[in-house]
This record gives sequence, structure tokens and C-alpha cells, in this order.
Amino acid sequence: MTERGAGDERGVGDERGVGDERGAGDERGVGDERGAALAKIAALVGVAALVGCAAPAAPTAPPRVQAPSAARPAASPAAPPVEGAGPAGDGEVDEEEARLTKEEVARVLARVAKARGLPVLRDVRSQVLGRGEILQRVRAHVEREIPEGVLDHQREALAALELIPADYDFAGGMYRLLEGRIAGFYEPEDQTMYLVDDLSETEADETLAHELVHALQDQSFSLGKLLRFKAGDSDRLAATHALVEGEAMSAMFDVLVGSAFQMDEATLRKLVAMSTALSSVGDTPLVLQESLGAPYTDGFSFVQGLRRQGGWAAVDAAWRALPETTEQLLHPDKLAAREPAVEVAIPTAAALGPGFRVVFEDVMGEQALRIAFAAYAHRDAAISAAAGWGGDRFAVLQRDDAQDPARREFALAWRLRFDSAADAAEAGKVIERRFGKACQRRPALGPIAWTARGSDMAIVAGPYARRGGGEASAAGTCAGAKTWLAEVMKAGAGAGAQAIGRKK
Repeated sequence: MTERGAGDERGVGDERGVGDERGAGDERGVGDERGAALAKIAALVGVAALVGCAAPAAPTAPPRVQAPSAARPAASPAAPPVEGAGPAGDGEVDEEEARLTKEEVARVLARVAKARGLPVLRDVRSQVLGRGEILQRVRAHVEREIPEGVLDHQREALAALELIPADYDFAGGMYRLLEGRIAGFYEPEDQTMYLVDDLSETEADETLAHELVHALQDQSFSLGKLLRFKAGDSDRLAATHALVEGEAMSAMFDVLVGSAFQMDEATLRKLVAMSTALSSVGDTPLVLQESLGAPYTDGFSFVQGLRRQGGWAAVDAAWRALPETTEQLLHPDKLAAREPAVEVAIPTAAALGPGFRVVFEDVMGEQALRIAFAAYAHRDAAISAAAGWGGDRFAVLQRDDAQDPARREFALAWRLRFDSAADAAEAGKVIERRFGKACQRRPALGPIAWTARGSDMAIVAGPYARRGGGEASAAGTCAGAKTWLAEVMKAGAGAGAQAIGRKK
């Protein structure tokens, strides 16, 4: 642990620290404050999406990634684990070295609570750890919270749709992104805030303010329960995750620069995208980069929109009636109408033959569909095409090889329903741009085929085989894919009926 941790003599809570009296409108003027805000934001956004409020936990429906939520980036490279650093409360961390006292945390917590308008119901425990120890805790959290095999099945869904390379190490890629960038996180399970011990003064201020917002959220709204991983529920979880992060960003900016309204949503989105791209490992797929920033940028836009309408009281109301889909998060009118998603049945796979079983199924949702489409087309086209989303469900299927236990076959089926035939046609143009009109047989990932009829769409990919989780090789034909595609479309025809109260 370094000699200077968050909260030392130059750190959090001093006369230049978080939430001081030098807010917007002082002698330097709003323009200067906005410039300072931009500088701070550019420094803090980094990879701000991989870890922080360690409640939910896993990558959700592809291509969204959701490890423990709310990361604060750190500019310094990864450091080795600190000897003697242990779990909160075990007394092994030297308080003198940590330099993050209860009084300092309490002082900043009071400022954050005043800015956000949430009560402080209890003290917030804190611990300063070495970077390696922080990463170990994140890994342990994911292993504890996410059922075995989920990350592997997520990988197959992303690979089948060509959103990551066929041989990309999905879980390893997430941790490579995180290593060296994480600055802290709040863990609802033990109600403790963890900070890295090598943060600069500015990073410590930003991290502390952001994570203390999460602590207040947990005290009032029980984040652990709201963000707990639940199979097949990723779109709802993503909407809640965005509210959590968007609120933390908005309140943090209020504390640090006087007002979150000094930062417009479009500028924040560009800064997040730029910083994430610059901080990413060279082989990081674009879809993963986009997924990291989405909870922050989409969440910030959502919260700012609520605050414009009714201040923090409107945000409080959103906590009482959470958005049920990312469609509601992205479209205020659909939230106001509580427009439901169309229920779509899990795709079937009888055409693949005996032995195939569903090992993972989930809902993509509009936010993740937008991110996926952005890997196939320009962002503006992706946003427009995804906006017609009405409902969807995908399934990853697996067949074991009785003769070779190390060999497994995988396939993916994805059923979508759009708001209209025109919306489905627009989405079809994006799919066609990437995969063409006819079935393609890919050397590694096998066939991929799609079709659209009216407002319905279906995509099937695979089968393909892996031995020991290694390289993929095609194991299916286009003839088989076409038969399977017809089955998926027919089976979903009745399940895609118009949801009550949904606009056409």
C-alpha cells in the first residue's frame, strides 16, 4: 500500500475537496466551471462500467456486459496485491497507511447526501486496498454471484453473432479491461466501500463521491436485492443498473462541479467512448467497449431528463416504480405509458436433432440490440433500427459428445418482435448489411441464416463445435439452418401477439 491513499493531507474532504464551497457561479464564472468539469469528467470516465457497486454481477444478455456495476477508472497501471490486505473488518489493513478515516468519509457522505437529497441511515465502512487485492475481490464476487457456466454461454452467444471473435476469451477480456483501471467499488453485501490505494487526489475525490452515492442508494433502496443476477431477466436488470449509475454520475457532478447540468449528455457520451477506447486492451471488441459505457451514458441521460421534469423528487419516483425494460429507460414516453415488452417464447431446436438442449436463454432488450447493431452498422442507423424493438428472446443450445467428453457443439436461436413491419424491415437492413440475404456457412462458426415476416424476425447460428473450450469449427449446414429457421419462426408466431397497451 502506498504512503498516500485516498483521503491524505491533500485528499478527500479537505478545503479543496469534494463538495467544497467553490461551486458554479463563483468568481471564475460558469464557463470556467464547465471547463473544469470537462477536465474532471475526461479524467474520471475511463472504463467506468466494469465494477463499482458490486451487486449484480455478471455479463448479461449479449452484448451487454455487467460485472459488478459502477467503476471509477484509475490512470495508473496495475499494482501487485498488498501483503496483509484482507477483508473489511479483519484488522489487517493499517489505518495509518490507508489514511481514509471515518471522519473524512462521514464528512463527504454528508455532502453527497445533501446534494442528492437522500438520508444517511448509517455510517459507511471503507477500506483502502492494493490494486491486486481489489481485483481479487471482484473475481470472487463474480464467482460467488454468477452461476457456473453463464460466462461461457455468454461467450458463445456473442461469438455466434460475430460480436466477438470466435476464439476471444470473453471473461479474460473483461478482467484485462478492469486491471489497472479500477479505482474503487461499493459492495452491498458487506455495506463497505473499497478504494484502491494509489489514486491521485482528483481520482480519490471522484471515486469517493461516486461510491458514496451508491452507499446512499443501498441504504434507501437495497441495491443488493435490486441488482441480483436472475437468469432470463437481463433487460430489466440493465434498466435498473442504468438508473443506479446514472444517478451516481448526476449526483457526483453536483458535488464536484456544482451542477450536473454543466455537462450535456452528448458530450459525456463522447468522452466515455473516447476514454474507454483509449484505455481498452488492443483486442477488445467494440461491443464490449460500448457495453461498458452504456449504463453510465444512458443512465445519465435518463436521470437528467427526470431532474429537468421534477428534480430529485422525479428520480425518487423512478425508484418507487422502476423501468421494466431498457426501452422504457431510453424513451421517456414509453416509461410514462408503462409500455410493456412483447412476451417472446424461448426458441425451439427440434430441427437440430437429438441431444441439443437450452443451456442459456435471455432477453436482449433495446439497449443491447442497439449496441449489437452498432457492430454491424453506423451508430445512428443502429439506434434507429433498435428503436422499433418490441420484444425478443434468444437461446444458446449445447450438445455433448458421448464419444469425446471434451467436445461440445453449440448453436444460437434468436426470436424478435418489432413494433411494426416497417420497423422489422429497418432492422433487417442492418442484419443484411452484415450477413447478406442468403445463409452463410462460416468456417469456424457454421451457418447463419435469418428471415423476417411482418413484424417478426428470427436468426439462427451454428451448430459449431469446440473441444475443451478452444477453437471453433463448423458442424452444421445451410440446409439444416434453413429448416431450423422455419421452425423458430413458426413456433414463435403465436407467442408474439401484440402486448396489451403497446403502441403499434
